[in-house]
Amino acid sequence: MKGVQTLFSQLLTAASEDTTRRTPGRNRELIARRDERLVYRHYYYLRISKKRYDEIIQLLSEEFDLSGYTIIERLQLENNFQLLKQVTAQQPGLNDLRKRYPWMVWK
Repeated sequence: MKGVQTLFSQLLTAASEDTTRRTPGRNRELIARRDERLVYRHYYYLRISKKRYDEIIQLLSEEFDLSGYTIIERLQLENNFQLLKQVTAQQPGLNDLRKRYPWMVWK
């Protein structure tokens, strides 16, 4: 087919120009927001649902598509650990969690 190579070449060069402007890696803001949800969900399972630690890690692993090791690692980071301590001290109720994250299922 005539012209296909030209079209493909134009698309390929346009895409490569756009990627040079972006920084490599994951978006730190999105990771921080995910980690915040992870902390609140951990609090919910631990304090409100009264689940065992191994059950919590399994549920979070399924919910956030992360390995159990990664979840533990993320919760132990200084910012997330401080947030977990703060949330535990504030003791938000089920309605507070529903208001904060209305799209999540809070039973």
